[in-house]
Amino acid sequence: MMNRMSSHAMLFVAAGLYLALGAMAGYATINAVLLLYIGILRFREDRSRLALIVIAISAFVLIANQIAIVLLIVLVSLGLYYMKARPSSHHRGEGRARFFLKLRKDRESWVLPSFSSWHALGDVRMDLTMAIPEERTSSFVLQGLIGDIDLIVPEEYGIELEASVLLGQIVWNGTQRGGGLQRVVWRSPDYELKEQRLKLQFVYLVGNIRIRPI
Repeated sequence: MMNRMSSHAMLFVAAGLYLALGAMAGYATINAVLLLYIGILRFREDRSRLALIVIAISAFVLIANQIAIVLLIVLVSLGLYYMKARPSSHHRGEGRARFFLKLRKDRESWVLPSFSSWHALGDVRMDLTMAIPEERTSSFVLQGLIGDIDLIVPEEYGIELEASVLLGQIVWNGTQRGGGLQRVVWRSPDYELKEQRLKLQFVYLVGNIRIRPI
């Protein structure tokens, strides 16, 4: 008897919350939130296509009905992410902001300066085995919204790596990490003893970062 009364009480509380939240935020928004939650739970269990469709439709309804709130949350999240993931130190070298960064250094010998860039879109292909460093320690810092980075680095270099992506994957030395909030921090055990040293720092909201030592 007590269990039945408790169940009825919980049902009334849930119904009251649904009506109150629906009156404040709109029933379409509340229904979308519930479906989004159910879709995420289902996707975690069996990775079904139906769950993905439910998640996509629910997210679309939320964005359409609460665009201002969604934009505010996105902007605040991006700001916090960049504050947390930004490079931990400042480096010498060229520093420029641009909309699109495209680097192709994988076909002939080239000089490796210290370099930093902030950009909206980045497309980088570099073979550092063909590079001639200007200094004993070179730094390469890239920050942007979307990036596709493919680097080949010499095994004899001392490497200090710090890479972060909000969404995407990071492949380092044959190990792949994908999904959300990915971060890789690595430093060669004998970094200080190496004749040539390379500091790599990458921060992207959406990124595909591949670094291959050879």
